[in-house]
Parts: sequence; structure tokens; C-alpha cells
Amino acid sequence: MKKSILIKLVIAMLCMCLIAGTFAGCSGNNKQPETTSESAEELAAFENIDPKELAELTNCYDPEADTDLDAARSNNNEAPIAGTIISGQDITFTNSSLVEYTRLSPNKTIHRNHKIDTITIHYMAGKLTVEACGNVFSESKANASSNYGVDDDGRIALYVQEWDRSWCSSNADNDHRAVTIEVASDSSHPYTVSDKAYNTTIKLVADICKRNEIEKLVWSDDKEARIKHLDGANMTVHSDFADTDCPGEYLYSRMGDIAKQVNSILEETKGQTVTGRKCSEEKQFEEYLVKITKTTNVRRNPGLKGSFVMKVNKNEVYTIVDERTVDNIKWGKLKNGKGWINLADTQKK
Repeated sequence: MKKSILIKLVIAMLCMCLIAGTFAGCSGNNKQPETTSESAEELAAFENIDPKELAELTNCYDPEADTDLDAARSNNNEAPIAGTIISGQDITFTNSSLVEYTRLSPNKTIHRNHKIDTITIHYMAGKLTVEACGNVFSESKANASSNYGVDDDGRIALYVQEWDRSWCSSNADNDHRAVTIEVASDSSHPYTVSDKAYNTTIKLVADICKRNEIEKLVWSDDKEARIKHLDGANMTVHSDFADTDCPGEYLYSRMGDIAKQVNSILEETKGQTVTGRKCSEEKQFEEYLVKITKTTNVRRNPGLKGSFVMKVNKNEVYTIVDERTVDNIKWGKLKNGKGWINLADTQKK
């Protein structure tokens, strides 16, 4: 091989490493910190993106189709209250106790003007973690949010408290009366949802129905019946109000099954009280960075009994998004979704 060709090949290889940001680790011996994790890659995809594209990535909202948006923005300086008067009734809203992660979005209407009597399930059109989806909704320019999110592992997040209206279905009337749920899915037809996400969504919907005194969940294959709530229909979909594939064929074809399984849970728990968390009590966890002070194990669940996932090494830096204390040991949840670490083996940055 000619020397000039060899030099060009070497230069090309170096450029590829630099472009990938892995020049120091091209040999494979240098493990990268959390900034190259799956979660971080997902978050990076949303930086400096056009607001309309950002909303389309989660397929959850079309601000141009919602004439209530300007009013929603102007009313968002109202202070939270303990209850909301709707049709002469003083309603105290609660949030689900099944929530594992909270990141409250600025994209909402304070407060909803209708009692909760509807469920609207959306797809994410991607397998976003609850943290990544929360990052999308934390951007004001996104003009989008949902009340809850369910990721591929079946974890539940709260983005908009139930006493507030999310900006999710391109229809103010629907979102004022509905609890909206974004569910992680494949990014293309039929937008398949994992079993964990599907089963968790059913449990979450049952919890919402129980707390909001929705005695029976009713799905209708007729669009008009859904929109006008005819014959007891109380499930809607995003495509009822906008030109979108959401919630995708996979979820749409299973809405009847979701209603059936939710109703089964409601029947089994009839007479039992389900306690939620008062909206006024919600506090958003403030993420923080830690540096690993010695090699330690990542566990799937907090506690020494949690199954081993991987090791993290000294001096690596990670983001903690939640804390739990188990057997007097404080554990921190990694933002990359890999699991939990013993915070005694870390130093807060």
C-alpha cells in the first residue's frame, strides 16, 4: 500500500473517532461516563430543535389546533388551591401513588374546568424513558405535555398534576376532562408497546378511574360516540381531534381490551378505597450530579437484595434522579435508567 493512501486512511479513522466524541476511547479500554448513556443520547436528540418538530416527536399536541392555548398561557400565573369548584362541586384532585418519577411541566392550564371522566391514551412514537419524555415536556417551546408517562420498563411518571389540564390531545375540551397518558412504543407502524408498558398502563388507568369515581370504562369503535360521549363512551384518542396516527394501530386495536381489564380490576376492588397523593403535596425531585469515589455495584432495585446490573468505576460522574433509603442505606437512582447505586460510595458535585 502506498504511503500516501495509508496516511489518508489513518486521518480518516481519527476524524471518525473525533466526530463520534470517542477519540480517547477508540481502543475500547476507556469506559465513557453517563454522558454517552442511552438516556443522555435520547436527551441530546431534543437540543436546539424546532418547537413543532419537538411536539411531533412525542406526537402529543398540535398548538395550532387548540384555540384555548393563548388563554391557557395567560392563566398560568394563578396560585394552586386545595380544591376546585366545578359545576358547583368542590373537587379535591389527587395524583396516582403509582408514580415513580416526577418532573412537572410548565405546559399546562391551571386549573382544569371539568371533572375527570375520560381517559386518553397516546403513544410516544419512540421508546423514551420517563426522564427523556419529561425533558421534552420541560421545554416551554414544546407547547406539549401529558398528565402521565409510562416507559418501556413500565415505570410511571407525573408531568402535569391531575387538577391541571395537560396540553396533549389538540383539543381543550377533551384535555379539560381527560387524564392523558403517553406510553412508550416503537417508532413505526403498528407502534407496538411492550408488555410491561401495556400492563402498567392498565393498572394506572384503573387507579385513575378508582380515585375519580369512574365506575366503568367504556370504549366505542365509533369516533362520533367517543367525541360526544354517547352511550357512556369515556375513552378518546388523539386521532379523534387531529390528523395523526396516535395512538397507533397496536394500542387502538386494544382499547377494548384495556377497558375490559380495567373494569375487571374495578369490579375486584369494589368497595375498597384507593388513596392518591394530594396535588398540593407534589414536589419535584431536583436532579444532581455525583462522582463515584470507589468502584460500586449498580442494582436493579434499591437495597442490597436488588439484582446486580453492572459496576461503575471511581471518578465517573452520574446524574441522580431519585433517592430511597433501604435498611438505613441511602440509594440513588441513575438517570440513564440502569438502576440504583449506594450513595455512600459517591460524592455530590
